[in-house]
Amino acid sequence: MTINRKIAPKLYPISKPDLIRPQISKLTNGIPVFALRAGKQEVCKIDFVFKAGIWQQDKQLLASLSNAMLQEGSLNYSAAQIAETFDFHGAYFQLTADYHYGTASIITLEKHLSKLLPVIEDLIKNSCFPEAEFKNLINRRKQRFLLEIEKVKIVCQKKFSEVLFGKGHPYTLGLTSNDFDTVQLSDFIDFYHAHYHAQNCEIHLSGQFSTEIIESLNTHFGGSDWQGPAIKPILYTPECSTEQLTRINKADSIQSAIRVGKLLVPKDHPDYFGLQILTTILGGYFSSRLMMNIREDKGYTYGIGSHFISLNKAGYIIIATEVDKKYEQATLSEIEREILQLQREAVSNEELDRVKQYLIGEFLRDFDGPFSLSQAFRNLHDFGLEYSFYDSYYTTIRNISPEVIQSLAQRYFDPHTMHSVIAGQ
Repeated sequence: MTINRKIAPKLYPISKPDLIRPQISKLTNGIPVFALRAGKQEVCKIDFVFKAGIWQQDKQLLASLSNAMLQEGSLNYSAAQIAETFDFHGAYFQLTADYHYGTASIITLEKHLSKLLPVIEDLIKNSCFPEAEFKNLINRRKQRFLLEIEKVKIVCQKKFSEVLFGKGHPYTLGLTSNDFDTVQLSDFIDFYHAHYHAQNCEIHLSGQFSTEIIESLNTHFGGSDWQGPAIKPILYTPECSTEQLTRINKADSIQSAIRVGKLLVPKDHPDYFGLQILTTILGGYFSSRLMMNIREDKGYTYGIGSHFISLNKAGYIIIATEVDKKYEQATLSEIEREILQLQREAVSNEELDRVKQYLIGEFLRDFDGPFSLSQAFRNLHDFGLEYSFYDSYYTTIRNISPEVIQSLAQRYFDPHTMHSVIAGQ
């Protein structure tokens, strides 16, 4: 049969995926286990999640370095032995600490867990914080920080976070080089003992695994040998700057970094979905208005984008770019012009349909594979949301109208309520 290539194939609408949900159980000591079985590859991922992030620290670096020190030596294994064990079994081990959580993750074949779980158990329960390794880690992190802080975009981002949240807020990037010189090892040991224990732990399991893996987890982590105090909730209130424009001098910088934005609604707000779509139209994909104007038409920058960031305790929009100094004011003016255009004129159906197709594609990408499905669950669980959140988001993408987009722009995107930060010469 000859194919007539002049006839385009039929187009079919993308339907909402049926999401696999985790099964929930508990270890003997009460640790919740969220087990999401999916995928075809014989590989599984285990996340040990603790409320041990920046939000819980009372000094700089406590969350990130306490987490990183877990692999630097434990009661029964040296740092070299820990690394060698994971390498020998082809396992990937990762330690991360963000604003709210400290996590230890392992990706491996289930058949190797009998060799790996005793090591993971020891480094989580019995990390010994060797002083020599701690000093080496501090020095490495300081050198990395000193390199990063020379970048104009980092200087700008730090100041932008301070403008939005105020000094001392956990979401403010307030780390300085002096913080590396004043840390005490005992502070990190105290933070570790206060936060890395059974009463502050969740286990997230994803991939292909058997029911025996829950029994193994219970054997190693379900006992009463690593109890700890309950974590008390901590409240912080953002103290947003009253200044609309802030400039930071960065000598010898080739470009100027620009950040524009404001605090917005949290993730459980009714307008959250519409604001995500509005932000995408403004600067959330390659054919967005900011990109077409400031990059493609004016040539002021290589890239510019807007993002609606959702944190556990706050949400905000940020427009970010780097430009030549002579284009600073022109770029700010064009950003304002595009925002005002969204307020004055309803977006066309053609443009809105294009953005809808893009967002639905991204929506599907978020559930591609077992580890993505597990992260999608975390994106709900950590915010106290249900799976109906995704149903509502999909429905909003499908049905939102140009009039609603315009109304949201008028309500939330007043340029006079946005903060601008410029870092450069």
